[in-house]
Amino acid sequence: MRMVVMAERNLTPLDAKTAVGLIRYRPDAVVGAIDSTRCDGDVAAALGLDIGRGMPVFPDVPTALAVRPNTLAIGVAPANDQLYPHYRRQILLAVEAGLDILSGLHFRLSDDPEIAAAAARHRIRLHDVRIPPATRRVAGRVDRRRGNHTVLAIGSDGSVGKMTAMLELDRAARRAGLRSAFLATGQTGMMIAGGGLAADTIVSDFLAGAVQQHVVELATRADWTFVEGQGALNHPAYSAVTLGIMHGALPDALIMCHAAGSTALQGRPDCRLPALSRLVRANEEAVNLVHPRGDCAVVGVALRTLGLSDAEAAAAVREVAAETGLPTTDVVRFGAGELLDALLRHRDGVPDRRVG
Repeated sequence: MRMVVMAERNLTPLDAKTAVGLIRYRPDAVVGAIDSTRCDGDVAAALGLDIGRGMPVFPDVPTALAVRPNTLAIGVAPANDQLYPHYRRQILLAVEAGLDILSGLHFRLSDDPEIAAAAARHRIRLHDVRIPPATRRVAGRVDRRRGNHTVLAIGSDGSVGKMTAMLELDRAARRAGLRSAFLATGQTGMMIAGGGLAADTIVSDFLAGAVQQHVVELATRADWTFVEGQGALNHPAYSAVTLGIMHGALPDALIMCHAAGSTALQGRPDCRLPALSRLVRANEEAVNLVHPRGDCAVVGVALRTLGLSDAEAAAAVREVAAETGLPTTDVVRFGAGELLDALLRHRDGVPDRRVG
């Protein structure tokens, strides 16, 4: 696959999370990006990140054809179910050029008469990732294979690096020779991993059952399962999806994800963040209310230090570690080794620092 990721007017680390995820974790497949407002340099310059060096940014689909893509991936995932009008034109141009379309939008391209007709005419594939599972099941009492350890990413907010933390831990575990698997629960993770489930498309009654089914299946072939979390227990809009994933996964351990310096939910200054130590206790309690052993614990913090210098990031890591009493790191900047070590100690029953 040769993908161009479209993030028109949005090629920034937070506005184009899908594009960033694909560029970081599928660099072999991504050959360029599209954003007419940031096409005077490469992707790394546009994002201000150390990824996508030398990867071109194009103003539109016709110019992006120079790198011979066969797929246009939609690199943004807004919370609404609308298609930006300026994206429609570029998608139609891509279809006319014979490119398949990979989309994680709430808006289903295959349900749009104009786009679907163009796709049929040009014989290309519209791949909408956000599709609910064909079967529905309510979570029940199902045991995982003994020897499997399931880890779930939780957060103080949305967009604080839950997917990234689990992908980096999966990588670290594999490098350490452990049998490991990653379960994507959102559109970007699914595009990276090539599977998973789009949690926000599933009726609430069946979300825990869908997660449980995937976790039990992965446990048959992996000793470690890293589950991407969604939303936050303290988020008034997204707490339901957080809890559904928690109770479906019934994890053995949790990794708390947090953006350094955050004091309120993104875009919701009226929603102040509780202290991290309180969030740790609340999330542990939420899992252990239904956990068969009641011993799930937060064992570390994955801190997002985007926009900080290395020195500032290191200071932020030390501050959060002191506040929570938990191993803390930025998994992108400093690696996930410290968190993997904490998970191994937790598995082996070795006492670790705990929140007071």
